[in-house]
Amino acid sequence: MTATNARIRAFIRGKSDRFEAFFRTGEAMALVSDYYVDDELLPVFSAPDTPLLRGRESITVAFEQIVSQFSDCKLEQVLIHSTEDMAQELGRCDLTTVDGETIIGRYSAVWIPTKEGWRVQSDFFAPGDLR
Repeated sequence: MTATNARIRAFIRGKSDRFEAFFRTGEAMALVSDYYVDDELLPVFSAPDTPLLRGRESITVAFEQIVSQFSDCKLEQVLIHSTEDMAQELGRCDLTTVDGETIIGRYSAVWIPTKEGWRVQSDFFAPGDLR
């Protein structure tokens, strides 16, 4: 692994830790603001049985609904491929419902560097294990 790849992986892990913390405290707006690119870079989010969401406002509304149904989220990076100008992350997501049930999901995120550091431009989530 190159020093660049190691640096990008560490940055993404740090952002994932922040995502998890905002998720647990129900701070959907802070989660989206910290994790996704600004609107001029066209952030998108896709989840099962929902239309493609474009822009931070619609993504925030979706996460407000999600964090109201779940008490915890743990992200595990399974695979990250990166260059200087883009990273592709495939991962596993363990969600805990407010009733204590665990739901396993998988996700794919495209990260790009911005003036605020690396942020997600495209995010796709689906139920099911990645392993």
